[in-house]
Amino acid sequence: MAALRAPIVEMMRDAFIRAGDHFNAKYGSLEETPMVLELEAGRLKCVECERRDLEAEFWKYCHTDENSDRVGELAFGTNLGLREMIGVLLQDEKLPGVHLAFGDPYGSQTHANWQSQTHVDVLTRNCDVWIDEDQVIKKGRYVLDRFGLE
Repeated sequence: MAALRAPIVEMMRDAFIRAGDHFNAKYGSLEETPMVLELEAGRLKCVECERRDLEAEFWKYCHTDENSDRVGELAFGTNLGLREMIGVLLQDEKLPGVHLAFGDPYGSQTHANWQSQTHVDVLTRNCDVWIDEDQVIKKGRYVLDRFGLE
């Protein structure tokens, strides 16, 4: 199976990352040095970042166990009133855009039949998202006319 690099690179180009408080406290916002993530078959295949220390540490964390590199969570932020990230994950993940997590899928809540000892969230900033041929998010804002809304 070919890697899904093209759409994922565009989706993740302006990523903001946190793993609990560790990555956020250590690296802060990645607006100036975004991570580019390549996924294949639901697993992390490549990490690129100008911050080689972050790139290496993120890769290592996402390979702690056999499922640490597996997408355990996928969500789209839907709070249209939010305009920017404030550095609080529980709010920032609701900003329109893509929210992925690698590692544990919280099986007790999602009924996933696998687990991991790690979980790291990745949030996009000003991303573009297409579902099939339809663009649904443009520069971090929902394309509301696609849904008959204005």
